[in-house]
Amino acid sequence: MKKILFFTPYGSFTGSEVVLWTYLQNFDRQQIQAALYSEEKGPLTAQLPADIPLFTSPFKRGMVRKIVSKVTHAMGVKVYENYIRIIQERFKADYWYLNTVLMFPLSSLAEQMGVKVISHIHELHSSFESISYQEMAHSMTYSDLVIGVTQQICDLATVMGAKRTALLYPIVDLSRKNKSEQRVEELRKELNIAPGAFVWTMVGTRIYRKGVDIFPFIAQAMADVNCHFIWMGNSKPTGLNYLVDSQIKALNLPNMSFVDVQTADYYNYLQLSDGLVMTSREEPFGKIMTEAASLGKPLVAPDAGGAREFIVPGMGELVEYPTPEAFRKAMLAVMNNPNSYRSDFLIEKSQQFDANVQVKEWERAILQL
Repeated sequence: MKKILFFTPYGSFTGSEVVLWTYLQNFDRQQIQAALYSEEKGPLTAQLPADIPLFTSPFKRGMVRKIVSKVTHAMGVKVYENYIRIIQERFKADYWYLNTVLMFPLSSLAEQMGVKVISHIHELHSSFESISYQEMAHSMTYSDLVIGVTQQICDLATVMGAKRTALLYPIVDLSRKNKSEQRVEELRKELNIAPGAFVWTMVGTRIYRKGVDIFPFIAQAMADVNCHFIWMGNSKPTGLNYLVDSQIKALNLPNMSFVDVQTADYYNYLQLSDGLVMTSREEPFGKIMTEAASLGKPLVAPDAGGAREFIVPGMGELVEYPTPEAFRKAMLAVMNNPNSYRSDFLIEKSQQFDANVQVKEWERAILQL
């Protein structure tokens, strides 16, 4: 029995945290005992299994406690670290599991307390700038195991001094594919999708790294084709999103829909789609690829990161240079040659990433330590 204290930043519907929650909901309770620390009490924390204790940051636990904690910290007491020390003393974890690079700064505290570390990297280069040189170095060299969601990430971890790596592609729970053809038709009407339109969907937070700014120009490049474009993902009221909304109006693109993350209708939106288009400038391994493939949807994505490791002939098209014109060429190839993309092959490939398979691989990697 291994006791593991998991650390995660938001407790929200980010890909990296949905992956973690899928592990937490499915692991063998006879082999692992878990507790979770989340920097924020996000919407996913309500879905945490009842047998897993939940701890949250003292800076996120109500205004009074927040003020007291900040004042105390200003007086020189490390409230944040002391709180985590108390959690460790109470739970007595064998390992701290640092989910995403945002949690890697805790590896030095783990060493101070004599606790071993497992680090899980879901990100690529740009996200590494969110932590310091020394924090990355310590996490890589101190961790007993570094898990990467692609082979590329595992190779980077080895270069950075990781002693041991494990390749674990993002897990998906395909048993949760709740969809209704009636609801799909309702969504089609709500979004004013033209009859016979080929629906392309992108899933991700509306940020620069995900390519939200290029999305309108891909739609513009396809203006002469009967298409509809859906972007499903959370957004913040940033200047970039104001620019994107303004560009959509200026380009007169009525065939574009932006919707927030849909927990109940997630797979209905995917079923509504005819293909998935990924516009990310940098994408380690979007689990949306697996989810779309599980419904037999062809994929178009930049030839980089996880897409390069996942998409093979018969599943979709890789875009060498992610420009609107290059996306147009790849998307037209999918639309004009439907028999070249086999839904049965896509569905079969997705099964390799199902929770029934991947949880066992994850457990094996951890229990071998």
